[in-house]
Amino acid sequence: MKIRAFLALVSALLLSACVTKPEPEPFKIEKQKLHTKQADDGTHLFAFIVTVEKQARVKLDAAKKISRSDFKRFVNEEHIEDSSSLKLALEDRAVVLLKGALQEQAYCPNGYLIDEVYWKERQVQLRGKCND
Repeated sequence: MKIRAFLALVSALLLSACVTKPEPEPFKIEKQKLHTKQADDGTHLFAFIVTVEKQARVKLDAAKKISRSDFKRFVNEEHIEDSSSLKLALEDRAVVLLKGALQEQAYCPNGYLIDEVYWKERQVQLRGKCND
């Protein structure tokens, strides 16, 4: 009986360790930049740009036979430029980073509104205005 209880406890611990393990981010932030300005009507505007590092692509040598594992890696490889799910993940991450950058510079103390989102290769730009 004690062995079964011990095995159940060990199994539960192993399963909980697997469940709580955070997934690594599919991209790395290379740089982020907050630009601010005041419009002619007095509105405080911002543009926040987040750029991710360029990912190395799996290279396949056409002169050699491709192994099954290399082919799987090639097929399953996702890049920010091609993947809408990675773009959405980066947008979510950029919103979190924007909040921190605005707080750090004490800009938009009454809140803000993101009006536009622009994409360019490995870069997302959030544009908006402060709630004045």
